[in-house]
Parts: sequence; structure tokens; C-alpha cells
Amino acid sequence: MEANLSAAEVTPAGDRAEVEAAGDPVLEVPVLEVPVQNHSSPFADVALLQSYKPLIIPCYALVLLLGVCGNYLLIYVICRTRKMHTVTNLFILNLALSDLLMCVTCVPFTLAYALNPRGWTFGRSMCYAVFTIQPLTVYVSVFTLTAIAVDRYSATVHPLKKRTSVAACAAALAGIWLVSFALVAPAVLHTYHVEFRDEGFTICEEFWIEEETQRRAYAYGTLLVTYVLPLSALSVSYVCITLKLRKCVAPGSRTLRQSAPQQARRRRIFRLVALLVSAFAVSWMPIHVFNVLRDIDINLINKRHFLLIQLLCHLCAMTSSCCNPVLYAWLHHRFRTELRKTLSCRRRRVGGAKHCAATVVL
Repeated sequence: MEANLSAAEVTPAGDRAEVEAAGDPVLEVPVLEVPVQNHSSPFADVALLQSYKPLIIPCYALVLLLGVCGNYLLIYVICRTRKMHTVTNLFILNLALSDLLMCVTCVPFTLAYALNPRGWTFGRSMCYAVFTIQPLTVYVSVFTLTAIAVDRYSATVHPLKKRTSVAACAAALAGIWLVSFALVAPAVLHTYHVEFRDEGFTICEEFWIEEETQRRAYAYGTLLVTYVLPLSALSVSYVCITLKLRKCVAPGSRTLRQSAPQQARRRRIFRLVALLVSAFAVSWMPIHVFNVLRDIDINLINKRHFLLIQLLCHLCAMTSSCCNPVLYAWLHHRFRTELRKTLSCRRRRVGGAKHCAATVVL
């Protein structure tokens, strides 16, 4: 989970914890005494969370199903359709890939971790693997959304300017992944797999022991890089696109009836732009607000419902992986047309719609 809990918040009094540090495979597992300062920990509230399982599990399952199916179909259509191998669609392909990885790593593992009274039960290797992939996919998705906004801004506001080449797009995507890896590195280096043998549970968390200033700097830097700056870039880019389209007037005199389709198209674009910015802002806002409040003063969040609130904020953030395929692809006529063509082609090849659908999904 994206809890970033301090050691004092999770360790029972007088217990000894076996702490396995990421990036330190040579040394024997060190044993550390972790003193307790606040016995009311999020992990002590797992029992409360169990009562909400009938609501939480279906919601997470729905997000996982929609996110995996939507992004998989998007990847399938772009990869199989040669004429869709454009710069914009390559960015959308990268977004779908990162969202798909986000779904299969963030959603099931976070839910299982939160609901299991024994904490993390997937082992040390999976601890470091999952807690590397989770923030990595978040960074990649956010940076790709920003790249899409910038690409559309350039194409709409500066139509005569030379478009980004496929090679430049590939370099940009490689840069996005490399920068994301670099930004994830500090969190990975401070990730520990901790076993509390006397208590019978294990945690996999970030511990910035005696580095509170560095932890806060990293946390606020993450907020700036993954939310404030991308949201600003999306807002500015799409506002400029909307204003540009408003000023576009077809040559020659136009009657009211002739201009009606153009006005309708502008309204649709404006609604789509509003949805794009709003979906990003709304889906990621709760988890960022939660993290800021926790950093300012953890007592601002109700201790009894700490884990439940955190899980709901995380669920809201994960809905972005479901929204992106709809907003960036399926609302566009070209993607829907190509999907129908792909399905029709498969249907003709295998000799039946039923087999066609199965071939596409598998």
C-alpha cells in the first residue's frame, strides 16, 4: 500500500522485528529494536475493515475488470491496426500499458494486504517487486497523460509546425520510463520487509528512520511532480486547444444551419476536455489530500478509520486506469471503428461471432 508508515506507528511495544532492507542482499537480515510510540496503528484496525469487505471487494473487482479489459482491448487494437501507428496513438498505447500494469499490481495486492490480518503474505521478493512497479506505473501514467496533452496542444494550436516523429516519440517514451525509474529509486531504497514474529504479521513499507526531513521533501516533491504540475499542464493545454477551436472559422459565409454542426463539434470537444481534466483531478485528489494531512499531523485523520479511509482514497485513484481508455480512445470514432473492423475480421476468419469474441479477449 501507499502508506509510508513510520516504524513507531506499526510496531507493538517490546516486540522485536526482523527487517530486510531493499538493496542490501549481502548482509544477514538485521534485527532491530523498534520502540512503540503510538499503539493505535492502522494494522490494529483490520478487524473494522472486515465489516466493509462486502462493499470494498466488489468495487476493487470492478475496477480491476474494467481496467484490465479496457486497456487490453486498447493495446490490441493499436498493435493490430497498422494505420493507427501514429505518434498520438503510441502515447495512448504507453498509457494503456502502464494503466494495465497499475491494475494488476496496485489493485489486487493492495486489497489483499489491507484485508489480511497477517499483513504482507507474498514474500520478500514480491514485496520489493510490487512496491517498485506500483509507483513506477503511477509515474509513467501521469507523465504520459502530460505528453498526450502537450502533443495535442502542438497539433491543434500550431498546426503548421512540424509534427513529432515516431523516433522522437520513442525517445520521449524511453525518457518517461527512465525518469520514472529514477524517481522511484528513493522509495525503493527505503522499503523494508519486516516480520513481527511474536505478533504473527508482516509488513512491507517505506521506513525513513531518522530521515524525516528527507522523507517529507520526497513526499512533497512527489505531490508536485505527479499531481500539481501535470494537472497544470493538462489544464493549460486543453484550455488553449478549446480557445483555438473557438476562433476557428471556416472560409466563406455560413448560414446558421451550416454552422450548427461546427458549433456542435466544438461543444463536444469542450465537454471532452472538461472530462479529461476533471477525471485526472478528481481521481487523484483524495489520495494526495490524505497523504498531505498524514504528513502534517497524523492525528488529523481518525485513527479508528485510518486504513479504511486510505483504502477508499486508493480505490478512487485506481479508477483513473478505467477512465483513461474511455476518455482517450473509446470516445473517439476512429478507435470504435477500428475495433469493429478488427472484430469483424476475426469473425470472418474463425467463422463465428462467438469464436471471434473469445479470440480477441484471450
